[in-house]
Amino acid sequence: MGRQLAVGDEAPDFDLSSTEGVVLMLRDEVPRNVVLLYFFPDPASEAARRDLAALASARDDLAAERVHLLAIAPAKMPDLSALQAELDLPFPLLRDDRGLSDAYGVDLSEDGAPALVLVGRDQKVLAIANPATDVERHLGELEKAMDGR
Repeated sequence: MGRQLAVGDEAPDFDLSSTEGVVLMLRDEVPRNVVLLYFFPDPASEAARRDLAALASARDDLAAERVHLLAIAPAKMPDLSALQAELDLPFPLLRDDRGLSDAYGVDLSEDGAPALVLVGRDQKVLAIANPATDVERHLGELEKAMDGR
């Protein structure tokens, strides 16, 4: 695992396949929106499902703040697509098949924990919750960071 990012660091760029059938790139997202990245290790876990549901519930509030949500996991694309359909998620899931989590200092191994990273329009890290032990609580903390962006 790479070093953990700190607030103010340049967020590593990426180009990852998404459940939308396109490759998404951070550099294309950040000029238009603040980006909230949710890294999660196991799409089959109850914790990931609970977190994704909480993020889906917060999506409208995030969108009103011009925050684009992307969820990233090291799972196979068919598993991510099935999860997105099952939970009716209104945001794309991206396949971390290139070690992006390592570049962000997030442990997505079997024993790893989810993380949230808020990236500003200048591609600088605005806030981090690593590990993200309580996504709903962390969303409230991230809101404070967005107020200061």
